[in-house]
Amino acid sequence: MDAPIGKEFVFRMPPEKGGSVVGRAKNLNDLANLIKTAPLEAVIYHAKGGHFAPWLDMLGSRSPASALRGLVINDKTARVALLRALRS
Repeated sequence: MDAPIGKEFVFRMPPEKGGSVVGRAKNLNDLANLIKTAPLEAVIYHAKGGHFAPWLDMLGSRSPASALRGLVINDKTARVALLRALRS
């Protein structure tokens, strides 16, 4: 399911790194691709900030959203852990 226009997930660098937009996701597949390819700082910023789960809830992807809420993020394994949680 695609996000409504204007409700895409906007991947940004952390504010201390300028906050520039590095990508946009309109669905779960786009989000997974961005988790794989976006700068690690942006991935960690959104993961530790708890930004993914509310967006997934809005899309109706409740199972991945729940998995992400309980996820402890380790900077070295963030991408793998996030991608596993999205597959749940």
